[in-house]
Amino acid sequence: MNKILILGISIITLFSSCIVTKKKYDELNAKNRKSIDSLDFILQKNRHDYKILRYVFADDAKMKDSMLDSLDVLVSRLTKDTTNLSISLNEAIKEYESERNKLVEIEKRLNKKRLVIDKLNNEQKKKKKEIDSLRVSLIEKEKRLSQLENMIDKNKTEMNKLKKIINNALKGFNGSELNVYQKDGKIYVAMEEKLLFKTGSSSINEKGKDAIIKLGKILEANTDTEILIEGHTDNVGEDKYNWKLSTQRALSVVYILTKNTKIKPKRISASGRGMHKPVADNTSEAGKQKNRRIEIILIPKLDSLYDIMNE
Repeated sequence: MNKILILGISIITLFSSCIVTKKKYDELNAKNRKSIDSLDFILQKNRHDYKILRYVFADDAKMKDSMLDSLDVLVSRLTKDTTNLSISLNEAIKEYESERNKLVEIEKRLNKKRLVIDKLNNEQKKKKKEIDSLRVSLIEKEKRLSQLENMIDKNKTEMNKLKKIINNALKGFNGSELNVYQKDGKIYVAMEEKLLFKTGSSSINEKGKDAIIKLGKILEANTDTEILIEGHTDNVGEDKYNWKLSTQRALSVVYILTKNTKIKPKRISASGRGMHKPVADNTSEAGKQKNRRIEIILIPKLDSLYDIMNE
């Protein structure tokens, strides 16, 4: 009984279970069909879109093929241009290297010239310093020269003045016995033998003594001159005798000057020239008479001039 009951219950349960499954199945089947329809719609749409895309892609491919062809042409052209540019670049590099080498050589030459110019500039600066120094020296020399010229002019003026004073003081003497003249910046007072001495003698007579003293008084005040007394003879007689006589006569004049005036002896010097410095021809008596003479030579002191010249 129990087994029958259990079996009955199981059949009822199974039957119930089968009824539910079919319902679900129908629902699922409906859903599935709906899904299939939806998928079919999507598939159709995708097919439609695919066809459109295929046409699009086909056109795009054609366009890309055209673009690729254009790109191939462009690449070919660019390759050719690149090759040409490479050749041009190599030539430009070679030209650049050549020009650079030239510039290097030019720079080397310029550096050498620059060194020469620097050397010349240094030499020029050195020369400029030397020129400036010479210019300063020249200015100083011109200054000294101006001083010398002024002193020489002053000396000439003083000597002319002295000559005039001597001429005035000795104008009482005969012109054939005494002569005053200037030569080489010096004053010569030439006294012939007949004014001072007897023939062959070194003793001075009174007239000659008077002339020497008058000249000496003038020279006392004029201390800017040195006094050189020279004795001269003609060519008559032995040379040794004439040397001695001319020297003795010069010393006789020195004696009168130092004894009768205040002339300092250090201003006076004397010498005998004998017959070796004639002023006239010894072949005539008149010439011999001129050669027998005493010359009192007044020499301006040039110490100041020498000092200026040696500065």
